[in-house]
Amino acid sequence: MTLQRAADAAAILAAARRDGRLIEPLPDACRPRSIAEGYEVQSALLEIWPDSLAGWKIGATSPVTMERFGVSEPIYGPFFARDVHASPASPSISGARPLAIECEFAYRLGADLPARPTPYSRAEIVEAIDALIPAFEIVSPRFAKIPFDHAPSAAADCMLNYAMILGTPISDWRDIDAAKHSVQLRIDGLDTGEGTGSECLGDPRNVLDWVIEKLRASGAGLKKGEILSTGTCTGIVPLQKGQTAVADFGPLGKVEVRFS
Repeated sequence: MTLQRAADAAAILAAARRDGRLIEPLPDACRPRSIAEGYEVQSALLEIWPDSLAGWKIGATSPVTMERFGVSEPIYGPFFARDVHASPASPSISGARPLAIECEFAYRLGADLPARPTPYSRAEIVEAIDALIPAFEIVSPRFAKIPFDHAPSAAADCMLNYAMILGTPISDWRDIDAAKHSVQLRIDGLDTGEGTGSECLGDPRNVLDWVIEKLRASGAGLKKGEILSTGTCTGIVPLQKGQTAVADFGPLGKVEVRFS
């Protein structure tokens, strides 16, 4: 992908993100043709977006979601500081746009993981993480609908992230087996989804290994304070404006959001 094509696609997506508009598919002239090209658009957007990087979300970490997107591995994307909210959250949303909610295990870095020639080991990654955070990821594309039929566009659109809702960080997390830990999703008091961390590449820590290696291989480092959200345990569940969603992580606490 040429630098100009990536810049053109990034400019369109940045304008839609800034204005809260929904757009049709990217024009053929700058539409990414592969996941790799989607990541090039991501990089171009990171250069022009006027907000600090808060972390990375990893999507399509379950076999079901991979199949929906037609991919054989997850897709990562950045999210930004102004889109992060503490639970219980009541962010406002303008207009009618598609929303979906995902219950996720997120992890916060307590130390830098700078770019380097060699991969990071699991032990090094675990040592660098200072907290597990129960979280909601809010999915809402800049497109009029989720592009399940075109994964490169999903990658270009920062893997469709709209907001991140964070629960209480848990510093004593290393003995928590997130792969076996149950999470329940309720919307307006009704049970809507249930799952465990095993939905995320078998274990959320496998997702951490995967994304940190992908970013390292691309020449990107990670910084203290950044958050890595490891994919949905409860599926991609539609959410309507005005509904109240609660993720119950049991002894790890609850996460709550209502869009107004």
